[in-house]
Amino acid sequence: MVALGDEPSIAIIGSIKANSTCISSSYQVTNIAGQTNVKYGLCWSTENTPTINDQKQNGPEVAEDGKVFQVIPNTLLDYGKSYKVRAFLTTSTGTYYSAESTVSLKTEPQAIQLTWNKLTKSTLPAEIELYETTSNLNGSNFHAWYAIGDLSTGKVEVRVHIPSSPATIDTQSASFNGDCYLLVNGGYFYNGNHTGIAVINSIKSGSVSAVRGSLKTGDTEYNSMYNVTRGTFGVDASGKPNVVWTGTDASSNVFYFDRPLPSVKGENKYGIVTNENPTAAISWSPKYALSAGPVLLKDKKIPFDFTETSKGTDYYLSNYEIIPYDIFGANVTPDRTAIGYREDGKVVIFICDGRITASGGATLTELAQIMKGLGCVGAINLDGGGSTGMVVGDEHLNDMTGGNRAVVSTIGFFKKN
Repeated sequence: MVALGDEPSIAIIGSIKANSTCISSSYQVTNIAGQTNVKYGLCWSTENTPTINDQKQNGPEVAEDGKVFQVIPNTLLDYGKSYKVRAFLTTSTGTYYSAESTVSLKTEPQAIQLTWNKLTKSTLPAEIELYETTSNLNGSNFHAWYAIGDLSTGKVEVRVHIPSSPATIDTQSASFNGDCYLLVNGGYFYNGNHTGIAVINSIKSGSVSAVRGSLKTGDTEYNSMYNVTRGTFGVDASGKPNVVWTGTDASSNVFYFDRPLPSVKGENKYGIVTNENPTAAISWSPKYALSAGPVLLKDKKIPFDFTETSKGTDYYLSNYEIIPYDIFGANVTPDRTAIGYREDGKVVIFICDGRITASGGATLTELAQIMKGLGCVGAINLDGGGSTGMVVGDEHLNDMTGGNRAVVSTIGFFKKN
């Protein structure tokens, strides 16, 4: 419909843009005072002038001046295709559209292939293989390990563990009396408590709370809170793995999504997660699952990069999970821990040393590219830095410069009982 007079209208401000991880647009909504059932956002199509019957993403809360900034994550797009995009506005009086633009995602980051050496460990069953590398990573020293587990034989499973109080990975591994084959640190924590979602034996605990725009008390974003979804890895009762985004509503109900709530720091904010926000929740019943983030790979795509918005440093276009500065950034290369899965259903658990002479660590983009190089189609980042660790049997593999930190959650390969 064409806006006339005082009819509601929506118009693109400037141009619709695209990089390697998202499409972004500013638009303005006008004349909606007194209207009901107001919804707005972006819609797109590869074939025709897009309407709300095509793919769409509802927008965040509109500013007082009617302006909205919104992104479409690459999880909803394909590389190598051109997309026709419009902003839409629906009200009780009708549906309105902006002018149409055509954009395409830029080139996606490629997988990083490293030289890996297989390690022999008598404590590991045939279903679990362990590898190590000291290959340089983009010209820097690098030391990493990964394990790949086949859950299809019914002899090995992935489990999540939340101890009653913080404990080292070694202590947690030993507490399972030989049933734990390989264990790494898990999700984030604050004041000694696990933050986020955990599912253990199909029982959910925790929540995904709104997060600060910055953890630096002097920043203007310190008191700005954003609703988010967080990257989550899990396996169902059959051992089938999955990577999703998880959110909780005002009543702490847990919902799983195949796309993130695309929050952008410094821009319009989304309302609290519901079973319909950011989209209809998916049906998934994990036996074990753990949230952390960000998602490194979803359907083989890396859903983030370090492109900044016009607001500058630490205002990223695709840091949808609002991951803090000590984890997310182009020059942030600590120790890393990650977990993912391949197309064949095998689970990959990875760690690397960082911040030491022998290993400079990895950025999140490099981590995602490495996981992609290991054949993963889905993966998430777990807690890293001083929390990173991998224990195989009673052997702690990685460097423990600075100590062996007690952690509040772990995930790993276990004997299936």
